Amino acid sequence: MFTRIVVGWDGTPESEAALEWAVARGVGTPLKIVRAIGGTATSGEYQRAGGELSTERVRLMEVAERLRAGRPDLSITTETEHGSPSSALAEELGPDTLVVVGAPATHRGSRWTVGSRLAGRHGGGTVAVIPSAPTTGARSAVVVGVDGSPASMRAVETAAAEAKRLGADLEVVHAWSIPPGWNAAYGEYVGDVEALEDMHRGVLDEAVEFARGLHSRATGRLEPGPAAEVLQRVAEGSALLVVGSHGGGNVVRFLLGSVSHELLVSLPVPLMIVGPRD
Repeated sequence: MFTRIVVGWDGTPESEAALEWAVARGVGTPLKIVRAIGGTATSGEYQRAGGELSTERVRLMEVAERLRAGRPDLSITTETEHGSPSSALAEELGPDTLVVVGAPATHRGSRWTVGSRLAGRHGGGTVAVIPSAPTTGARSAVVVGVDGSPASMRAVETAAAEAKRLGADLEVVHAWSIPPGWNAAYGEYVGDVEALEDMHRGVLDEAVEFARGLHSRATGRLEPGPAAEVLQRVAEGSALLVVGSHGGGNVVRFLLGSVSHELLVSLPVPLMIVGPRD
């Protein structure tokens, strides 16, 4: 599905985890490592051997050489430039490109992360956000969250392809909630609740049928609760979590609105965000 993989790297443990995941993921796929340093280029900097840009360029080339030594089959290129990581990586986004970044430590920096900045951009790119220490489990499964929107169906396409690549099962998850006002007087609304649940089950069944049409071993899970909480719980121990982004400034949106940034900064497993198309 992806013809190339681009990794954002800055030498932190988080970026090393992203690079390690991308190398393992990218068998037979060209890999590009991008290092963005702050500020703007100054006159003659590209020619100065002792400048920050030159130093970081050499450092990144050494990282690439280390990878090639262990994996001579890898096709690796590097690029070092001035600018913000989100801007540099946004230039790499495209329908056939997977951009990979590390999930930041929750105690550092802004919760408006590079991954979240990239995820809402238009252009059809897919962003993978990799935790430094993902949970491990016995389940070889890919989990995808759906809400019935075109964005989530594109996520199903990507998730089905990843599940096939891994030889894994695909779990299609749809979260739903009873409106707060109905909880207080459940007896009065029992018929409406059942009708609402049937509607949500229809959304799930449609997504599962679509996934099976893509030759995946898909099963469905209709789960009560907020989408972010449901997906964090269901994805625990899985190989990958896939969601869709609607763009337009909303990072990952499901039935009840934008999913909390907690899904991006407190990841139990690698998260792949399928971006909107133009």
